[in-house]
Amino acid sequence: MLKQITASLMALTLLLSGGAGALAATDVEEPKGMEKAVEKHLEKEFYDFHKTKNAVDLSETIKVEATPQAEDGKEASGPITVYASLAKFQTVRDDIYTFSHREVVYYDATNKKVLTGTEVGKLENDKLIEYKDSFAHLGKKMNLGWILSLHGLILLIPAYFMFVWGNQVYSSTSFQIRNNIYNQKHTFN
Repeated sequence: MLKQITASLMALTLLLSGGAGALAATDVEEPKGMEKAVEKHLEKEFYDFHKTKNAVDLSETIKVEATPQAEDGKEASGPITVYASLAKFQTVRDDIYTFSHREVVYYDATNKKVLTGTEVGKLENDKLIEYKDSFAHLGKKMNLGWILSLHGLILLIPAYFMFVWGNQVYSSTSFQIRNNIYNQKHTFN
């Protein structure tokens, strides 16, 4: 009985803590043109961008109001709405080498364009800097499954020929002895 009560309390605690995490998420719906603009930007940036139906996966999006600094000889424009999001996409080189990328991308919803790191740095917005710093571990990762399987074949094919196929090869000498081709099994009396 005590085990059942303990197990039910642990399950209840697990459910409540998981629910609190889901309620604390601040994922914002990205604007309509953001995904296409980010995809177009990544195609320009990466020559080996792997374009599929859903090539870019945007997640953990935040919305920030920022005021750009005035450039020399120009007036400062009004506040702009910037969406920062985590983009996951793939690049493929030579149809063999695949890389998974995870990068932070910034979209200016007011001007409907993707912002570069330099343009975001000019905004000097603390929220955007914190968001970028929270994903400092991102980057490019090579997917090795296909390459390792090819290297495995380089080892397995010769081993197959040496140990399996080599033992089953037709031997003319053993065939001749078994079938008495040269009439060698007669007796002299």
